[in-house]
Amino acid sequence: MQLLKTVIILILILSYYVYGVSSKSVINGTIVKNDSNLPLRGANVLFESETGNNYGASTDDNGFYSVSGVSAGDYTIKISFIGFEDYKESIIIEEGKKYKIDAALTIQPILMAKLEIISKLDKSYDDLPGAATVLDMQTLRLVNPIGTQEMLEYIPGINGFADDGVGNSRISIGIRGLNPRRSSRTLILEDGVPIQPALYVYPNMYYNPPSDRIDQIEVIKGSSSILYGPHTMGGVINYFTRRPRDLFGGSFKFTGGQNGYTSLFTEIGGWGSDKINPEIQFLLKRGDGFRQNNEFEQINTTLKINYNQSPTKNLYFKANFNFENSNATYTGLTEYSFYNDPKFNPKEDDNFRVYRTALDLIQTEQVNTDIIKNTTIFISFFDRRWWREYDMFIRPGSLNNKNEYDENDEVPSNDYINDYIDLVRVGGGTSEYGFKNFGILRTFYVAGLERSYNIKHDLFNYSSNMDVGWRVYWERFIDDRKEGEEPESRDGVYYIGDIDSATIVGKSQHYETMAFSGFISESIEFEKIMIRPGLRFEIFEQERIDRLQGSIYLDKTEYVILPGLAFTSSLFGINLFGGIHRGYTPPSSGALNIVNFGENYKDGGLDVEPEMSWNKEIGFRGVSRLMEYEVAAFHINIENLIAAGRGTAFLNLGTVTTMGLETRTHFFLSNISAIIPDLNIIYCLLNTRIDEGEIPSAIYTVNADLNGNVLPYSPRHTLTLGLETRLSDKAHIRCDVKYVDKVFTDFENIEFPMNKGIRGTIDSYTILNLSANISISSRLNIFLSGKNVTDEIYIGSRLHSNPRQKQPEISSGILPGPRRQINVGIGYSF
Repeated sequence: MQLLKTVIILILILSYYVYGVSSKSVINGTIVKNDSNLPLRGANVLFESETGNNYGASTDDNGFYSVSGVSAGDYTIKISFIGFEDYKESIIIEEGKKYKIDAALTIQPILMAKLEIISKLDKSYDDLPGAATVLDMQTLRLVNPIGTQEMLEYIPGINGFADDGVGNSRISIGIRGLNPRRSSRTLILEDGVPIQPALYVYPNMYYNPPSDRIDQIEVIKGSSSILYGPHTMGGVINYFTRRPRDLFGGSFKFTGGQNGYTSLFTEIGGWGSDKINPEIQFLLKRGDGFRQNNEFEQINTTLKINYNQSPTKNLYFKANFNFENSNATYTGLTEYSFYNDPKFNPKEDDNFRVYRTALDLIQTEQVNTDIIKNTTIFISFFDRRWWREYDMFIRPGSLNNKNEYDENDEVPSNDYINDYIDLVRVGGGTSEYGFKNFGILRTFYVAGLERSYNIKHDLFNYSSNMDVGWRVYWERFIDDRKEGEEPESRDGVYYIGDIDSATIVGKSQHYETMAFSGFISESIEFEKIMIRPGLRFEIFEQERIDRLQGSIYLDKTEYVILPGLAFTSSLFGINLFGGIHRGYTPPSSGALNIVNFGENYKDGGLDVEPEMSWNKEIGFRGVSRLMEYEVAAFHINIENLIAAGRGTAFLNLGTVTTMGLETRTHFFLSNISAIIPDLNIIYCLLNTRIDEGEIPSAIYTVNADLNGNVLPYSPRHTLTLGLETRLSDKAHIRCDVKYVDKVFTDFENIEFPMNKGIRGTIDSYTILNLSANISISSRLNIFLSGKNVTDEIYIGSRLHSNPRQKQPEISSGILPGPRRQINVGIGYSF
């Protein structure tokens, strides 16, 4: 209640500034790109006079600038933004008047590092032959997301499911019905560089860049995916971060809110020369989470340097360091706990600690008028220490009013097999050998060199554009597990007993992958249609050494060719597109072992079939004065599906079909009247079916035939309705209502829940989000965001559960969805 009063008072005060404060002598305007009218944030506006009276400003997220207190006189206005031609104009300023000067900047010949994957600065992505979405900086700043998963769920065809609470550093999203767990079937990039821990052996997203430093999100789901890889089955996500500014300036952003949430983000740059532009970003974030013992803290810092070597050559350097320390746990809720205390979490000693360092070097060169060359070198180090206490079940009566319990009250295994008695999942359990906790300790080393060319030429007397390139990639993955003697242990053992007669209780497996891949794509522009054939190949060698099993060495080389064909055509102002391509998920028995997928899969070492698919789509997009839209229908046939969920593998190689219709539409109703809000509609109709598959049943003693079942975590309907309006030039408000349909959580499609929380459906739910941004001046703004404003209590996922594995330390149970989170913040730029 006190927070609500504070927010109301703050809004009343801000309203005074919005509507009551005016400047007598002011120059303002908006700076945009000339081809798309998209606003340019961070453009520098300078008014210079011969008398030495100089005034300046930088544009905000909406491309808006404002300069007040300008003396009368003759001025030259100079507007500059890196990568664009400068804008210059002579003007006469008279005293006591108000001026509005807008400018549309044009791309200049000097190159910038290629960080985008679909939205090139000099060409609209509307001509891309496949479904694509760009979430621009305006949308990101207005929604003010806590994490990137929240923003990705604004894209049709993407479904996200709850995992780690407020921090959102470990996202779980699925594209077009594919399994969302740890986003392992989606390729994720930052500025065009892969950021997953290990692309081939371990693509699970245990690191995700904080949303605070992301300026744009790009998503490809069509045949253009073959330009990237190796994962081409689900789609490609690229987090774009803004290049360094060319003149001195910076920004400061502070956010505070419920659940102990605090975030401080600052950046400063532009103190270099005409050729060298550095920038530093720093983020400090912490919070208490949505459950007990769910605290987290994160430090993320980035150094960027942009070096314009010449008008035809650019070098871009980026270094990032990330540290995270959190009380992340796999201990979810039983049915009893969820319905009686959804914030319950007794695990004080579980700890997840991450260190990640990455260096990227990107050079872009205009070889001649027809050829652009891009070279990328990237290296990263990622270390993950996750210590978790063993779980056990107790009866609710064993908890006192402080949620304390006696470890001697554990329910014996022969009792908790009963699915109908009330249970509570807590810490205090022990392993077979009496250990009280265990550490999953994983370290990754990655290095890569990538070269690509964009070549304009003629093919059979038709204008054509070729993209061709290759990548050399190396990864090393150390996968260790140790057993600890106490719940708070941070060191442990691999084995017990004498070394000559040791009993192995841990694990130490080392993986190494060397890969070479290449692609070629030709965009041929015929009179009324553009055809885009393409081809990608992957060849890689994978090695594994099991250090606790006599250092057994395994080695295998795999290769695959992935073709694709797409088209785009304009008809009556509508852009038609479609395509077909081969989807691919690299084979890895290591991945099966690591994520506990392969319990029933006969270990053939590295001899595992790849998962393959044929991805097809057709759609149309367009834009007019009153609306912008994209509609796409898709159909995916998946072959050789091996992993059937946590702790489960198909007894045969499964086949799956997923199909649907997705649409995003933005109605510019404010163009009719300023009092009418704009309307955003994001919708996906999804239909999935298992055509062939068999697993051991969780209910019966025979195997379960899955033919005709639907995929888990594939909601039939997903809908987001958003209203967006400007109360004035300074106040911007958005309201979103999101609906997610009922989903199954296992391949057997078990409807009814059980007491342990490890099986059953997730009912449909609706979430309401609100956000507002109020500009006090061109430099200062206040923002307010409310997530799950009605505090809907719902099941977020059972992603780490298997209904056949009833042991408390194996299946985690119910992970509740994010609760209400109201944040208030202030941003200042200089």
